[in-house]
Amino acid sequence: MRGRMFVAILLALCLFCSPAHAWMWEVGDEVLAEITGEGYSSFTLENEVARAYFNITTTTYTEIDSLKMGYYDNGTGYGWDENWEGVSLGSASESLVCKGVYIEAGFSNMTDPATRQLNFVRVGTPSMTGPISANFISFSGRIENPTDGVLVDGSRLNLGQRTIYCNNSEFSVTLDRTSGWWFHWDNATITP
Repeated sequence: MRGRMFVAILLALCLFCSPAHAWMWEVGDEVLAEITGEGYSSFTLENEVARAYFNITTTTYTEIDSLKMGYYDNGTGYGWDENWEGVSLGSASESLVCKGVYIEAGFSNMTDPATRQLNFVRVGTPSMTGPISANFISFSGRIENPTDGVLVDGSRLNLGQRTIYCNNSEFSVTLDRTSGWWFHWDNATITP
């Protein structure tokens, strides 16, 4: 009997209670223009470069047997742009840390769909700290620092066994339609 009475009271309350209402309305451009926000990502399109930036921090110690990129004839014969053996991103005593990650795509004739062309794709970080070690059998890229200037700048160079130490360095890897795969460090040192 109590169960039936409870159900009857619950049903009566539901009938007399007004339902909840939610409204949706369109927000005009003027109102949206006044809204600003900040988050973990941003997207821009400037000077024919589309850029996605992610405000994340990554930390790793990873070992890779072999890393190879870009096997083709660059005009001097077939070969790898990047051929690294025994790769270590970070070390057992120090992780490789990236603060912020971006992806860029550079175009020419961006506004003309008929002639638009993708020129490069770049992935990088504005701040990398830690070691990258490998036997750099073939290395294409540029490594520099404010004290010593340009340490390496070239295509398909044999650097041998090295450790590249990044110290809050901007780092990127680019696939370019004319120069292939290319790595860049702006504040790094190299040790044998």
